[in-house]
Amino acid sequence: MFPAGRPDLKTRYLDLPSGIRVRAVECGQAGAPMIVLVPGWGCSVYVFHDNIAPLADAGFHVVAVDLKGHGLSDKPLSRGEYSLESMRRHIGEILDALGANDIVLAGLSMGAAIAAHVAAAERGRIRGVVLGSPVGFTGIPGLWAMKGVTASPVVPLLPRIATRTAIKTILHVVNGKLQQVDPRDVDEYWAPTQFPEFTIAMRQLLHEFAWKSGIPKMGAPTLLISGSRDRLLSRSRARRYARAIPAVRHLEIRDSGHVVYDEAPAMVNEAMIEFATGLYSKGQ
Repeated sequence: MFPAGRPDLKTRYLDLPSGIRVRAVECGQAGAPMIVLVPGWGCSVYVFHDNIAPLADAGFHVVAVDLKGHGLSDKPLSRGEYSLESMRRHIGEILDALGANDIVLAGLSMGAAIAAHVAAAERGRIRGVVLGSPVGFTGIPGLWAMKGVTASPVVPLLPRIATRTAIKTILHVVNGKLQQVDPRDVDEYWAPTQFPEFTIAMRQLLHEFAWKSGIPKMGAPTLLISGSRDRLLSRSRARRYARAIPAVRHLEIRDSGHVVYDEAPAMVNEAMIEFATGLYSKGQ
């Protein structure tokens, strides 16, 4: 699993006060301005495989984390572990463990929504926010169907359903036209399914997370990145978010789907570097 074979990236594990252990992958000089990357539902740090090193090369200390339930982090299954408030506190604990203050917090999809709520609750430590294809503010198309097919009687079958073919199908649905799904992508997204708790944790997220939380008042400059072919975040909804968020810059990437960090890394990295450099150079 990523970052195997990448000597430029360091992996460590963080033991949180909640008793949960999470994996962090980092690059860049300690003491440099920090960017923390938060994946979305079902994603591990692999989703940032083309972002971590380029952002670090631009002068930042970059840390990507596997959220609880994901990747190689612990996968607790207690009721309430995957509510919005629980996930927000989880990110807060991760930032505490990293000693992360005065940072840029960047998320993808569900991770972007959580990042927004962290920024609203902990304004003193968040210098800027990057929302990549955010979902969780005003709902997700077809969520009712996803909840229906993952009803309680199906739970014991979930580990068997998460095959490579299923993962490949999902990737084709969420991707746009900029990049083809390759075998490495399928393997990386399938890998956590080897842990039976993974699929159950993903099911709990679907059912427990607040997918219509509204946009919180973040109080920090914001970079919103969306794809024109995103099936989970329509162009009209992304533009509505941009109008609703103060101090926002909106970058729409033509022909990209939902996973903008992976599909258009060069454009995303350039925008993030410009955004973060501007924030730190102003000394706000």
